[in-house]
Amino acid sequence: MIRPLPLLSLAAVCLAQDPIAPQSAFEPPAAKAAASLAASTRDSPRDLLTTGEKSDWNETAPYAEAVEISHRLERASRFVKVLDIGTTPEDRTMIALVVSKDRAFTPEAAARTGKVVVMIQSGIHAGEIEGKDTVLMLVRDMTVGKRFAAWLDHVIFVIIPVFNVDGHENFSPYHRPSQNGPKSTGLRANAQRLNLNRDYIKADTPEMRAWLRVFNAWMPDFHIDNHVTDGSDMQYDVTWDMARNQDLADPAGAWVRERFVPELDKRMAADGHLVAPYGALRNVSGKREFFMEVFSPRYSHLYCAAQNRPSLLVETHSLKAAKTRAWANYDIMRYSVDTIVLDPEGLRRAVRDADREMSSRAGDRSAAPVYLAGKVSDKSRPLVYHALKIGPYQSEVTGASVTRYTADPDDLDTRIHDAIDTTVEARMPLGYLIPAAWKNIADMLALHAVEMERIAKPVEQEFETYRFSKTSFGSGPQEGHISVNFEAQLVKEKIAIPIGSYWVPMKQRCARLILSMLEPQAPDSLAHWGLMYAVFEGGGGGRGGGRGGVGEYLSEPIARRMMADSPDLRKQFEEKLASDSQFAADRNARLQWWYQRSKYDSSDSGRYPIVRVWEKTW
Repeated sequence: MIRPLPLLSLAAVCLAQDPIAPQSAFEPPAAKAAASLAASTRDSPRDLLTTGEKSDWNETAPYAEAVEISHRLERASRFVKVLDIGTTPEDRTMIALVVSKDRAFTPEAAARTGKVVVMIQSGIHAGEIEGKDTVLMLVRDMTVGKRFAAWLDHVIFVIIPVFNVDGHENFSPYHRPSQNGPKSTGLRANAQRLNLNRDYIKADTPEMRAWLRVFNAWMPDFHIDNHVTDGSDMQYDVTWDMARNQDLADPAGAWVRERFVPELDKRMAADGHLVAPYGALRNVSGKREFFMEVFSPRYSHLYCAAQNRPSLLVETHSLKAAKTRAWANYDIMRYSVDTIVLDPEGLRRAVRDADREMSSRAGDRSAAPVYLAGKVSDKSRPLVYHALKIGPYQSEVTGASVTRYTADPDDLDTRIHDAIDTTVEARMPLGYLIPAAWKNIADMLALHAVEMERIAKPVEQEFETYRFSKTSFGSGPQEGHISVNFEAQLVKEKIAIPIGSYWVPMKQRCARLILSMLEPQAPDSLAHWGLMYAVFEGGGGGRGGGRGGVGEYLSEPIARRMMADSPDLRKQFEEKLASDSQFAADRNARLQWWYQRSKYDSSDSGRYPIVRVWEKTW
């Protein structure tokens, strides 16, 4: 008789298995030579080579190597300075490298040069790690090998080789089952189990607060965030995403569409890369069409867009060989910089004009509303998409057909949907008033370098604000928060704002970011992230149920009296009963409807505490 293995033995068998190394069915022909990558390694001093290079990209080293190579570059070149920028939850030091021919190693010194500032970060998802090595190679090639020394005539670099340091140090060969090497990698999340690339607005993590200090001090003109994407197999070795529609203020958006993207794609293709926008094929009436993804400012590249800065999201492909990914990552960064230095002043002018254009809308009721959220448009244009053919096979595990990609190209004559239809927008007021009691909201804005001041006297007048209805909460935690969903109706009410409250003027560079945080209907607003739960408690002050702690035996007589005394309200109530069966069947909702319209209800119950100001009268 065969006895079943004890449970612990089964676990030991599972853990003893070698990790599976998935592979793409297709590698670009030019990837075998990876000429640019090979040339950089060949010409480097031995002590500046990374473990990725020395292992033919089969391994990556602990964070200590990136720190040590950074300091070696600092010793090798007077143009490099290593900065300590923060401390992680596990007490590790985060570093950044500043690369400047002028030795402009402070934001103030950099601003005086008038040069473009480019910020590059890698390892925000620490298992997606080739960018760590390749960005250090670029610094080496600028300052030691001198291959790209001419860049420094026009550009100053601020480089974070590893953003998620704690996640990076949590090495395992099993962390990236869909990725083809290196042998062991770090984790996607940080030590607090939070995804740093969802933290740009709420800034819960020490790492993000360090990043915000760096970003807002240096205020780069261009930003690059290096990632590795999972997903279906394809011919492409790298995909990218950028805000380039109404999600980035013109003329910065025009610069991205008309100058940057066409030149970058042309240069990458000439070097043997297959490059596409980030997105996926979807079935449309029996045909496959390509759809971009719409992001919000919780993500790096859309946070930068909310600050009027172009940002390139780099997504090399997880199934390609690690060497292929490194080659693609190295080249897309170098060709991005090459494109910028064709006309560096054009980029600087574009972002500064975007700053002025956005802040000029403050208090102008005739100005166009500002985009806050959208969806992929039905509008499309022709595209040849380089997919791979599928050869399904019968699985003895699932008992069904399973997808298997082949090496045969599947070049689709299809359509690309890369425009956005606006779903949420707002006109920009002159400013906002945040009551003193909501200091936590003002503190959050301060993390993002928002300018504000305290008012020296109380103010009472009619303001715009929002009333919430149909409130619901997320079914579980999301990035450390329970999200709040609601409908927000713009209203005008007479509201008293106490002395010491916070005046947030919108005539400032980051006006669009302020809208993204304070307009409650924006997808990453502080209200949606759950930073003001008490607003959504019925009756205010935790009294519950929307009836101010009054039992049904008292609230029902109040409602009955109001129904008798107010024919207009009674008519509205009866219309709602007829049109909303869920409401009609909910006895508490019916009582709450009347109580909220009574003089017994708190005036601020269900009201957004932050007000929109169109005329400053104090």
